[in-house]
Amino acid sequence: MILQRLNGTSCVSLRRLSQRRRREFSSLQNYLQVDKTVEEALKNGEPIVALESTIVAHGMPFPQNLETAQSVESIVQSKGAVPATIAVKNGVCHVGLTGDELEDLARAGEEKRAQKCSTRELSLILARHRLAENTRGRRPHQWGATTVASTMALAHTAKIDTFVTGGIGGVHRGVENTMDISADLTELSRTPVVVVSAGIKSILDIPRTLEVLETNGVPTVAFQADEFPCFFSPNSGIMAPARVDSAVEVASAFSAARALNFPHGMLVAVPPPNSAGESIEQAIQEALEEANKRGLHGQAVTPFILKRVAETTGGDSLRCNISLVQNNAQVGSEIAVAIAEQKNSTSVGILPSELPRPSPVIVMGGTVLDIVAKPKSGALLLGTSNPADCTESDGGVARNVAEVLGRLGSKPLLYSAVGHDARGLALQRRQSEYGIQDSHMTIHVVEGSNTATYLAVLEGETNDLHTACADMAVMSDIQKPPRELLSTAKILLVDANPPIDTLRSAACEASDLGVDVYFEPTSVPKAQLAAHDAAFLRALTGAFPNLSELIAMRDAACGATGDLGEPGLDIEEIRFITAQVLSCMSPKKACLVVTMGSEGVLLATKKGDRQSGDESDPADYQFRHFPVVDEVEVQNSTGAGDTLAGAFLHALLEGKDESEAVSWGMQAAALSLQSSDRTISPELSKLRIS
Repeated sequence: MILQRLNGTSCVSLRRLSQRRRREFSSLQNYLQVDKTVEEALKNGEPIVALESTIVAHGMPFPQNLETAQSVESIVQSKGAVPATIAVKNGVCHVGLTGDELEDLARAGEEKRAQKCSTRELSLILARHRLAENTRGRRPHQWGATTVASTMALAHTAKIDTFVTGGIGGVHRGVENTMDISADLTELSRTPVVVVSAGIKSILDIPRTLEVLETNGVPTVAFQADEFPCFFSPNSGIMAPARVDSAVEVASAFSAARALNFPHGMLVAVPPPNSAGESIEQAIQEALEEANKRGLHGQAVTPFILKRVAETTGGDSLRCNISLVQNNAQVGSEIAVAIAEQKNSTSVGILPSELPRPSPVIVMGGTVLDIVAKPKSGALLLGTSNPADCTESDGGVARNVAEVLGRLGSKPLLYSAVGHDARGLALQRRQSEYGIQDSHMTIHVVEGSNTATYLAVLEGETNDLHTACADMAVMSDIQKPPRELLSTAKILLVDANPPIDTLRSAACEASDLGVDVYFEPTSVPKAQLAAHDAAFLRALTGAFPNLSELIAMRDAACGATGDLGEPGLDIEEIRFITAQVLSCMSPKKACLVVTMGSEGVLLATKKGDRQSGDESDPADYQFRHFPVVDEVEVQNSTGAGDTLAGAFLHALLEGKDESEAVSWGMQAAALSLQSSDRTISPELSKLRIS
């Protein structure tokens, strides 16, 4: 009886605990709103950089504050990270702001709609706004501009590790009389976030600030410098407690502290790129004296001094301030990327316990940044610069097919490789926008390699290709999907970019597991190289060659020559060549979807009951010709074949047969033909199979 009562009490207590945790989570949602882009990045383990809002609302005049905030977010994105400006809007803490919200915040400071908000004021501002909302009608947005301390606290609550600011607060001069010590130092002692700043503001007592940081066990380092910077100037005359020379070194130190469960953050001081000079330092001292005469103290001191110094120096301090914040953003983004990489272990492979979510379709192959230069007029002038329109887009055959599958809703996994550079990290991050899942786990980031890049220069008058350069070495590091994932998939698509050993291994393992394997030949030379491997061809369920690639595959597989490059092949000759290639593919079932430009598409499939003993006899195969879609105004043919392949596979996953899949794939390809500015048309997201 006693045991029953104890067990009953225990169950009741557990239920109450569970209910309380649900209430706490619900309560947190009422006070903290995470932007969708930031939320997706958190879910995918992508690098995120938190940004404060006091510098936007109170640190600079409008419109320089808005322009600076926008430039900082752009810098973070260019480095492959996601920016998350943090502020309080109408009583709710926002982690990540929209463009309109950022502009309203920038205006709110001058319009007296923004209150400086440190950790002390945070809960009071939230409560007061909610009470006011119950008694007042609609009014302009009211903002709380977060300081270093409150931004750190909210970033950690949202599980963001890296925070970039201008300069941090510290011990004020005359502290022996005022006991004025910034809450920034307290937050650094108890909140595990890396804070990247230009050091400690020179209006503060730098030696005593460093002493307080040491007392509280906060690792404090100068980035690529021996002397500790003092905001406007890289030279404070005070040696840094420690020096670090790379973002990876910072990330490693931070990761070690997390592994040991230390509670403190880490301060990284980055010397400003431009020395402010004696004039700004003199202006600071004069502003300090004026603040003392006016009796200013606490939070009122810093905004007054920054404004007065800006007036005295004719804007030099403002320009220096903007420059150092942008420089901090570059370093902070690199640190965020390094921390994310160490967490995700992308550079050393994925452990079985870290497998991505299973998907019915896995794609393996190239991810490329395509850059196209179109001269604005006339013929190209060699040996000099030519005015041109330059565009870049995400490309690569496998990546294109994966984007099509993602936009159509198939949630593919993409196994590829990029270099450890800003282009590669940004490419890796962007794939989630297209519906490709868990790319941070499947796209291999290779140290010391460049991201695959294709650079095309077109002729000025005809837009025909003049010359092109391709850096594709990183493709050799593409890794095959783990067996555990292949066993749960229905389809594996590979392009010809990975090494042939990797292609053969992936295709044969998938085929043995009962997975249908499809091949995108990519180019004539690569198609020929892959088709030389009989084991690889035997594992294929299907392929998507154009006519030249089909002939190259036949020549390599069957040892035949003579047709490559010969114009005027009639349909019977094409069928015979198609049958030859099909005879070398999977003996269970196989199909070829041959694209023939303006002549449409030829679908060839093996019959289940061949009539003759000759496997290359066209009589043993079924053929169906699909003419091109009428009334399509072609804007861009790049990516149409990849769109056809992706849509074809999506249709198969939806239960359609090969003929239905080709018909639907050609409708999808027509959209890409009409898209002038994108390889893969965003309009695919609206298509649904009836």
